Amino acid sequence: MLRHKLQTPITGLFFLLAFVFPTLLKSQSSPLNILVVTEGPTDLNSPVMGDGRELQELLGLFNVSTTITGALDYKAGEVNNFDFVFYTGFHVKNNPPARFLDDVFSTSKPVIWIGTGMTEFSKRYDIKRKFGFVVSEVDSVLGYDEVHVGNTVFPKGDPHLGIVRITNQRLARVLSTSYSSTRHRESPYAVQSNNFIYFADSPFSYALANSEYDYFADYLHDILHVDHEESHQAMIRIEDVSIFDDPAALREIADILSSRGIPFMVGVIPFFVDPGEGIHLSLSDKPDIVDALQYMVRNG
Repeated sequence: MLRHKLQTPITGLFFLLAFVFPTLLKSQSSPLNILVVTEGPTDLNSPVMGDGRELQELLGLFNVSTTITGALDYKAGEVNNFDFVFYTGFHVKNNPPARFLDDVFSTSKPVIWIGTGMTEFSKRYDIKRKFGFVVSEVDSVLGYDEVHVGNTVFPKGDPHLGIVRITNQRLARVLSTSYSSTRHRESPYAVQSNNFIYFADSPFSYALANSEYDYFADYLHDILHVDHEESHQAMIRIEDVSIFDDPAALREIADILSSRGIPFMVGVIPFFVDPGEGIHLSLSDKPDIVDALQYMVRNG
């Protein structure tokens, strides 16, 4: 159910990026304890852990306390210390450790599984009996490029999709479906079975405007049973300002935004290097740009 459909506008003044988050209407008296488990080891330099950290940032909208760990560092029984458990799979071939799968299979705590690893889980455990569905394979060739939620269609960026087969409709409920606009095929995208929810790809792969990423972010309200008042806010970023920009144009941007009471950020490229020509320039070589940047800071 889409109760808080997110919209992400993109407009100009160099590059204008908007990230939309609703304002908290009410919060629970104490934070929810959430465990985020990512494929592989706990490695902050890994793109696998990057997905987990992105999820952690999304969860920051809510009143939660989040712990993140790699599946290889997961300790048996840890799920019992948390209110919710999220798992993020990354590689198509993904074998989560048995101690983690044992707990996922047996726990009554809510578990949200995102992306890969379900094919291996389906082969090693009788999830057909437990959850009423199985994941037979990860498809990467049929071009599933849409996610359908009722009458709403979201572009799907991740080319991979876990192919779900429902075996017991009394146990498994399809929350949304994925569709291939070129092959005209459909497969479940999000499935719920009691305390277990499965998302058949990684919404973090391509966090595009109005994509399945927005659907996933919005559905966190339903997962955590927390409602928010819809109050859209935007963060404006003036992107890639360098020593070659026009100081007068930068001041004009600051004047336009500050006159309307709009706060903004500026992304600055402080150095320019051309090894072939032996050119090395920094902001200190362009005092007029420095003055314009200081003017922007003073004006919002």
